[in-house]
Amino acid sequence: MKDVRRIWGACVEYGFFLLLLLAWDVLFGLFLWLMDARRFYVLAGVFSMFSLLLFGVGVGYALRRERRRRQQVEDYLDELERHRDFGMLEGLSLREREQLTRLGEMILEKEDGVQRQRQLRKEYEEYVEVWVHEIKVPLSLLSFVLDNRRDEMSPLVYGRMVHACSRISEDVTRILYYSRLKASHRDLRFERVSLGECCGEMLERYETVLAEEGIRCILEVEDVWVVTDRKGLAFILEQGMSNACKYQDGEKPERRLEISGGVAPERNRICLCLRDNGIGVKEADLPFLFDRGFTGDTDQRKGKATGMGLYLAREMARQINIELRVESKYGQGFMLCLEFPVVV
Repeated sequence: MKDVRRIWGACVEYGFFLLLLLAWDVLFGLFLWLMDARRFYVLAGVFSMFSLLLFGVGVGYALRRERRRRQQVEDYLDELERHRDFGMLEGLSLREREQLTRLGEMILEKEDGVQRQRQLRKEYEEYVEVWVHEIKVPLSLLSFVLDNRRDEMSPLVYGRMVHACSRISEDVTRILYYSRLKASHRDLRFERVSLGECCGEMLERYETVLAEEGIRCILEVEDVWVVTDRKGLAFILEQGMSNACKYQDGEKPERRLEISGGVAPERNRICLCLRDNGIGVKEADLPFLFDRGFTGDTDQRKGKATGMGLYLAREMARQINIELRVESKYGQGFMLCLEFPVVV
């Protein structure tokens, strides 16, 4: 009875093809009858038997596939029962087991989809990392040429070329960190880092960019040490420096960037703040600055903003136990503050 029900179910499922095959036989038989009525009675049975045989083969294939799929589901349920103590499955009715079987099929399909998505994500991450490492070669060559051909360029051209090279390098680094953001293994190395030394290296790296933007930098960082990941800290500072350069106010007579740091006893923290006198951020945008893709109301600069810099900085800060906070008054400037725990 069960096999008959399965065959009937297969016939119902593939009834459209059966009707199409029968319609084709009727049409072909009509043409044959019009051509030669006597031969029609001889060949009609042959064509009908052939059509039924063809449909039977198709139904048999469908039943085999259905049986294989049911077996996979049964194996899945047996595995579930064996490892998760689902002994109550034996007491279920036939209808309940069929419903559970359909549920198992849906779970298997979902698992297959999840596996495919994981594979695609892995391939994408690997491609991004390979692309980043490949693009670093021409960037390094460009930096080498700029360093060795500086005397052959005018100061204006040299400054703008270095500025463009620095921007490209920032974008490449941002892509790399974003691709590694959700990785299961994080390449972090915690060590004692001098804030003054780290900020000095950052200013040396941005010297040409700051000069190109006409920004005067004031460095007032105490000789304090923190325990953190040097690369992660440098990445956060890069995002702060990039924003300070990008959102300067061209109408002000002096463009200024102040970097200050030291121990804050009242907060029992070590603070490092980057404060500029740029265009600032509107008060309504402050709660959303660390959201991914949020650009806010940055006037003409909105088209150039990606909304990823502060988001990536916050995610990196979370991984290396740094607290980020921002303060700003629109039209007066912006401050990004990094707070480190005091490690005795």
